[in-house]
Amino acid sequence: DETKGFLESLQAYSTPGRLKNFRYDVQQVERQRAGFDALLEVESVRELAAALGGAASYLSAAEAVLPSGHERERMKQAQTAILARVTDPKTRSQSTFRAETQRELAGLKAEYVRAYLDLHTRARLSANDDERKRKLLGDDRLKQATALATIDLLPRQRLTDLQNRLAGVQTCFALTERDLHAAAECPHCNFRPAAEPATAPAANVISDLDAELDALLADWTGALLANLDDPTIKDQLTLLEPAQRTLVAGFIEARTLPDSLDHTFVRAVRTLLSGLAKVVITTHDLRKALLSGGSPSTIGEMTTRFEDFLSDQAKGNDHAKVRIVLE
Repeated sequence: DETKGFLESLQAYSTPGRLKNFRYDVQQVERQRAGFDALLEVESVRELAAALGGAASYLSAAEAVLPSGHERERMKQAQTAILARVTDPKTRSQSTFRAETQRELAGLKAEYVRAYLDLHTRARLSANDDERKRKLLGDDRLKQATALATIDLLPRQRLTDLQNRLAGVQTCFALTERDLHAAAECPHCNFRPAAEPATAPAANVISDLDAELDALLADWTGALLANLDDPTIKDQLTLLEPAQRTLVAGFIEARTLPDSLDHTFVRAVRTLLSGLAKVVITTHDLRKALLSGGSPSTIGEMTTRFEDFLSDQAKGNDHAKVRIVLE
């Protein structure tokens, strides 16, 4: 402010004649040196900020993208250290300071690019894995499970969860290092590791879901056979239409599902099992009933709670016809 006031006062001395009336002595002029030095310092800091600003802004955006962990902590520590050096006039005035800081920021950016590419590869499907997903979506086993899910006795939620997980696995194989040098996140899928839950590698998820689909069909096949083998259910086979009876009898004999589950087979099974009472129990309700009071329990107490809970859930139904479905 003092220097600004001094400079503004000099505007009055605009001609040689007016300069004869100059009112400052040498000492007063010399005292303005501090102001000019401060101005040079401001200009120097502004130039430094311009030189480092691009990389610093990129890394600030990158830090927000990364999940908590080593890379994020490394960036925070580097930011603190660099800011401390920038705010020290003696340090930032060193001839090598700018170049060294630029190299450090460039190194951090390179580390980030490598870390992000690794996370992106883990979270997204490659072209080959995307083809595996596409085939699984059109797999005959999935069609079989979808047809069977219309049978009330079977826990459809298990299939729904599997389908949701399969749909949730995203594909992106277009990302390159050049993309990441221009922006801190993938421009093709906007992957932000901090915003997505940590999961198994996407490629492994496809493999797991493939195996889980086999397990689901095996479990559902076993459940259907166990109920169709019930003598009271078998007695009703004669009530089915000939085509339906042939399909169901073939299933019971072969112990495997038909390759093509048409509506005739599914309707026949639904008809046979329609006399059964489906009782859905959630794991939350079961846990709540068994841990009543929350205190440690004896085997007898736990057994009694379990039996009382089942009786309450099946109230009003013939227990011989009740089928528990746990969800």
